[in-house]
Amino acid sequence: MKDYTYKKYTTEELMEVIDVFNVSPDSLSKIRTILANDPVKPDAGNFFRYYNPNSRGDRFEKMVCEKTGSKYALAVNSGTSALVAAMVAAEVGPGDEVIVPAYTFFASPSAVVVAKAIPVITEIDETLTLDPAAVEKNITSKTKAILPVHMLGLPAKMDEIRAIAAKHKIKVIEDSAQAFGGKYKGKYLGTVGDIGCVSLDAYKVIGTGEGGLVLTDDEWCYTRAQSFHDAAACWRPDRYARERKPGELFCGENYRMPEMCAAVGIAQLRKLDWINERTRAVWKQLRAEVKLPSCAKWVESNDDAGVCGYTLGMLFETQAQAVSAITAKTGLGGLAAGDTRGVRDWHVYWNWEHILEQKTVTREGCPFTCPHVGKLPAYSPNMCPKTRDIMCRLATLAISPAFDAEWASQYAAKLTADLKKLF
Repeated sequence: MKDYTYKKYTTEELMEVIDVFNVSPDSLSKIRTILANDPVKPDAGNFFRYYNPNSRGDRFEKMVCEKTGSKYALAVNSGTSALVAAMVAAEVGPGDEVIVPAYTFFASPSAVVVAKAIPVITEIDETLTLDPAAVEKNITSKTKAILPVHMLGLPAKMDEIRAIAAKHKIKVIEDSAQAFGGKYKGKYLGTVGDIGCVSLDAYKVIGTGEGGLVLTDDEWCYTRAQSFHDAAACWRPDRYARERKPGELFCGENYRMPEMCAAVGIAQLRKLDWINERTRAVWKQLRAEVKLPSCAKWVESNDDAGVCGYTLGMLFETQAQAVSAITAKTGLGGLAAGDTRGVRDWHVYWNWEHILEQKTVTREGCPFTCPHVGKLPAYSPNMCPKTRDIMCRLATLAISPAFDAEWASQYAAKLTADLKKLF
């Protein structure tokens, strides 16, 4: 009898996936021969996570919860999606204000605007994270949340930030995009505040190609984030019931993490501790062995034991000194000598003209012109002079998990000698 079974995904799709890993032509040929004798089964490759008894998305989320201790984990398609979903989960909306650091990737304040709220750009301190004193100063009756960002894998001052949030009864949404696996006083970054957001793109601590995570212990926040991330398809305990309370049912987006990305995430998550332990060890060794000139100091750390360690930072007394160190082929980089790779760096607020000039999708100017908005922040390229000064005196070194103690000792000796010649 003729077989009418339709195979949506076959060996051809599998071979394309394998080819992404740059397998040699000879190995590809051998793999194809093996698969010819053991072809992909008709029921294989259900790439939709829901209604899937073997969902990689489900498995990945459970593994993340086990690893981080977070009660809920939601896998999404990007770190930016995680931020927007977190804003929705925290009920951030028109007229609300969210405190964001002046040093972070533009996705952080952009997510606030996408949620129809107003980003309040706030000074950092020499830990390269939010300055609690500046946060307190910028709190208003409109403030709905604080968004600390653990830049370059460096933990923010979470005790002080949480105390401010508790005092004013507002949410703390952690942007841990660059700090997955880092910790603050023993707790994983992203689990210290009310909601945590992680990026899993190709350039983060671990990557799924594209992807992100929302972490929370709050069932209500999780329900709202989960609904929003899947066109508000209502993934609730009883998904077809009427809402349990106002704010549970609403229209949403489609931020689902693809099953392929979740499968990669499962493998990457197993490497998370190893990656951070390797980079952190080199980070600590370099700080111990490099002899800095009197005009430089290490970037302050809020928790040496919890840094991710893939970036080592030092601050000079002047921008000119930082420029000298960066341009002398020491292996250091930074903004002091000009924007990154010859283009404007979107990690610093003075390049965020989208917000500084209140650029919007349509001419109506939403959310900046929303009638719910109070007094707008005084946006300008000079609104956070402390941050600008810090960033222009900063020099950084990228640390790879491939580096070891031998590499660190050799580089420490070289950098010490190079800096001694300069200063």
